[in-house]
Amino acid sequence: MHTLAKMGFMVIRSPRSGRIGLASPDIIAAKNGRLFVIECKSRAEAFTISKDQLQQLKEWQVKAGAIPYIGWKIARKGWSFLKLEDVIANNGNIGKRFIEEKGMTIEKAFE
Repeated sequence: MHTLAKMGFMVIRSPRSGRIGLASPDIIAAKNGRLFVIECKSRAEAFTISKDQLQQLKEWQVKAGAIPYIGWKIARKGWSFLKLEDVIANNGNIGKRFIEEKGMTIEKAFE
């Protein structure tokens, strides 16, 4: 959040996202008329994003015109961001090889 704010974004965090019964990503960021939604994960190993979480991001994309990302904080390496369509094409599976191939830095993802 703070890095995006330093990049000039207006940013809010959705507390307890996913537990309110509505499509609610972890972070919503806006700048110059562009809207981004981010599902954030911090894991040491590979993981799978649930179909429900992917669908919620897709809903933001379709209904609000948001640009959806999955952000993965890798221990001692920092954040990397993935496009929703890449994660959907990989059946929600995210691992280190996948992030090396498809992942972007925060600067690249939010340019």
